[in-house]
Amino acid sequence: MNRIAQGIVLALLGAGALSSTVVSDLYLNYVQPGFRPFLIAAGAVLIGLGAAVVAAEARSALAGRDDGAGADSCCSTGDGHGHGAPRVAWLLLLPVLAVFVVAPPALGSYTAENAATAAPPRDGGEGADFEEVAGGSGPVEMKVQEFVVRAWTDEKRTMEGLTIRLTGFAVPNPDGEGWYLARLQMACCAADAIVNRVLITNRPEPPEDSWWRVEGTWQPPEGPVQDARDHRFEVESMEEVDNPPDPYE
Repeated sequence: MNRIAQGIVLALLGAGALSSTVVSDLYLNYVQPGFRPFLIAAGAVLIGLGAAVVAAEARSALAGRDDGAGADSCCSTGDGHGHGAPRVAWLLLLPVLAVFVVAPPALGSYTAENAATAAPPRDGGEGADFEEVAGGSGPVEMKVQEFVVRAWTDEKRTMEGLTIRLTGFAVPNPDGEGWYLARLQMACCAADAIVNRVLITNRPEPPEDSWWRVEGTWQPPEGPVQDARDHRFEVESMEEVDNPPDPYE
């Protein structure tokens, strides 16, 4: 790989970063929305560096051509040892191909089955106060993360009986009982994602990784809410939905 090729690779990496942030929302499959400005800046810097490398090498080649054969003999690599990067450097093209050709999708059911599930909050809390929304019309819209946290802290069981709406993707239950509606939560990037999920046993298991909007009720555990391993949710209605632009919570 000569220096012109190195510059082109840098520019392509920068273009990949910009195409996944400016042209589309592809970056949301891997990082939090707050990283968008940094990715745009990084993409612009990479394109600038790549262009500078290519321009400098082109000027050097033109200068060498003007110097004639003497310059050619000075820069020759007849000893078999060139000044370019090793061949393994061509592997830098793989991230570019991944972005432009086979961009990895967002994490899904396979990760949800194997990743760590959310842990109960250390501070138990007194649970949520639903008096204001309980009297309103329609279901209470919640993120899966919010529902899970409230279920673990709702010692007064104020959520019991309320119709709640959740949106997530279907995950098989390795233990065989029902299936999970899940969402992944990440603090920084997809590498640190944890799973928030609810267990559904009163509806047939839908296709893995399909997205659903469900309405139903929380089924409180018989013992303390903090001891619940799975938060059970009885579905009253469900409809399949398109994958959201941001699959994480």
